[in-house]
Amino acid sequence: MQTSTGDVQRYERFGKFHFTVDGQEVELTIYRNEHGFFLPFVDSLAGRETYPAGRYLEPEPLMGGRFFVDFNLAYNPYCAYNEMWSCPITPAENRLKVPVRAGEKLFHE
Repeated sequence: MQTSTGDVQRYERFGKFHFTVDGQEVELTIYRNEHGFFLPFVDSLAGRETYPAGRYLEPEPLMGGRFFVDFNLAYNPYCAYNEMWSCPITPAENRLKVPVRAGEKLFHE
């Protein structure tokens, strides 16, 4: 994945996470690297209510190839607070056209 500072971080596509928001079926790709599982996403509120470049989650693996994903735990990347951080940019496949009204919202100084 390209980062906010122009670097590249390596992740592998691990699987797809399917769910429903306001009656609309959507999916996000879960990624994995040596640090664990990673779920970056951008929702339709980006730039107005949520950080424009997206938010992050760390899905918790469960038995049977399933994951626990709690959008209440969605957080802004460090680069939302300091542009010196190198943050992965959310891939196009994880840009939702629906709002995710949970988790951390837009940071205002």
